[in-house]
Amino acid sequence: MLSNKSQYILSKIGIPLFEDAKNPSIDDEINIHFFQKDNILTLHAHSVDEYPEKEIKLLEAIIEAIHGPNQSASQGAVTSSSREPFNTKDFKVSSDLKATLVFCELNNLFDGLDFIISPTLEDMLSNPDLKKDLWSKLKPLQST
Repeated sequence: MLSNKSQYILSKIGIPLFEDAKNPSIDDEINIHFFQKDNILTLHAHSVDEYPEKEIKLLEAIIEAIHGPNQSASQGAVTSSSREPFNTKDFKVSSDLKATLVFCELNNLFDGLDFIISPTLEDMLSNPDLKKDLWSKLKPLQST
């Protein structure tokens, strides 16, 4: 147990001693942004709209390499508590997904979703060897 002085100091610098279990803090929420084109779902830490042009072109090239039937692109964000994993139902995407590519760190946040973990688009642009690793995972999915 902390002394009254320690509790007072911690409260003044903004460190809570206890959290209300019924009302988790907002900091506990996690946002995952998704972008789906054709039957390829991609997950990101930030919205695709925020990417520089070079990263968007790389993302489009990756999707184009393994795409299936042409469908319009959709995107959005899903928010969840870090205590509850995301589920495939959280994403309003088509059910005939060919692949789910992850361009961010997930830390076991998904339930029932098979995915391919990729380096970030920025990392692949700065180190082209990372593209080869991703391509080896995507080659079996390539359309013929």
